[in-house]
Amino acid sequence: MYDLILTLHDSALGTAILFAIALAAHLGLSLWRPDLGLWPAAEGWRHHLAFGLFRVFCGATVVFALAEIGVNGWGHWLRYLVGLPLMSIAFGITLRGYRFLGLDNTYCDSGGLVTGGMYEYSRNPQYVTSVLATVGLGISTGSWITVLLALVLFALYFLFVLNEERWLLQGYGQAFADYMRSTPRFVDERSLLRLRAAL
Repeated sequence: MYDLILTLHDSALGTAILFAIALAAHLGLSLWRPDLGLWPAAEGWRHHLAFGLFRVFCGATVVFALAEIGVNGWGHWLRYLVGLPLMSIAFGITLRGYRFLGLDNTYCDSGGLVTGGMYEYSRNPQYVTSVLATVGLGISTGSWITVLLALVLFALYFLFVLNEERWLLQGYGQAFADYMRSTPRFVDERSLLRLRAAL
């Protein structure tokens, strides 16, 4: 059984790395050649390719993190006390973001520029919370490699954002330019000051 878990562990890590590289290349090419329309893409093979690469990377990261427990043991209870709430809360906020933004808008529909709610604090709150959820997963499973994969996830999100900002500027013009000036791309002191004022 241990050998099977070890094989799964190593295969999942290799898959995560391979698909992260492929997705980074895809998004990098989209930045270099926006005329190809690789990302954002609301439908068709471009949409499915980008999200397919992304989902395999994320799935492989989760499988690897869980296999870390099988390889290294359950570890100290404190890591679950810290990691599980961070992962659960962050993932819950991510799901709430999908609902708030609307699933079609989340996946590149042009149904209207959303700047309220959680989008007052960050232009990409779901990306922020997804990275935090992955960090929580890494803490829970005692896996520093998973925490490093959370940094890879952040780098991929950064490439997504650079492509999406160009698209949003084309679609919303001055309204999005104003939003870019007033709200951080991810999180900064403005986010914290607005959160404190809201509380």
